[in-house]
Amino acid sequence: MSRQVDFTSAVDGHTYRVQIAIPFAPPPKAGYPVLYVLDGDTYFGAFAMAARLRTIGQELEPAVVVGIGYPDAQDDMRVALVRRDFDLTPTAGTAADSAETKAMTGSAPSYAGADQFLKVILTEVAPRVAAAAPVNPARSILFGHSLGGLFVLHALFTHPGAFQTWLALSPSIWWDDRVVLKDEPAFAAQVAAGKIAPHVFIGVGASEQLKPDAFMMVSNASALASRLSGLKGAPGYMVGSKVFEGQTHLSVPFTAAGTLLEFALPPAAAPAK
Repeated sequence: MSRQVDFTSAVDGHTYRVQIAIPFAPPPKAGYPVLYVLDGDTYFGAFAMAARLRTIGQELEPAVVVGIGYPDAQDDMRVALVRRDFDLTPTAGTAADSAETKAMTGSAPSYAGADQFLKVILTEVAPRVAAAAPVNPARSILFGHSLGGLFVLHALFTHPGAFQTWLALSPSIWWDDRVVLKDEPAFAAQVAAGKIAPHVFIGVGASEQLKPDAFMMVSNASALASRLSGLKGAPGYMVGSKVFEGQTHLSVPFTAAGTLLEFALPPAAAPAK
């Protein structure tokens, strides 16, 4: 069963499209885990179908999959690109960032809406999902790719209790001179003190980094994964990572979906990776 809800946010006045895929399997006693998929217009279908089918084969734990996107994408993807650039970025970026976006979309870009967008997800999207299916609020998962991966890291470092599991694929760590990393030390201190124990996965396509490459996609992602996995955290703290061989920035989300789902939703009979 799938449902679609369009709503105008009371937080920012913008309209969002929420797609909700409910598993074929009955809910566990505590409710389903929920996987929130950013850029839902692009990735919801792939993640929802993979999760549903592999649940039937008992290869994954049943979970509700939620795509968060924009009604505008139905008619003009360029409009959606402008919207996502605002929602997924934590800061205003640099002049070079703005020029690149304008060249792609033909519109003047606007940035730095990430904190506002996180509030939309937590206070407006999540309640709509809970109204559609029995869910376990302690088992929430956030996935993002590219700028979505940047958003995942920003939310992880600044609001680590907002989700249990964090999936950052091809994160745009380069954004605004790697500004997202300024919050990493405070996050690391909380992990080391045993105050938080999130599950984190960082992935990237091996072919995303070309030389010379100012974005340093593979280097940045691999270095961050190494630092986070090296932290001595409380029981339950978990970091996974993978460089997906032969995959580009555009191909890796579909290749990596299976690995990400296995990390976030291992079947009950198998130990978590």
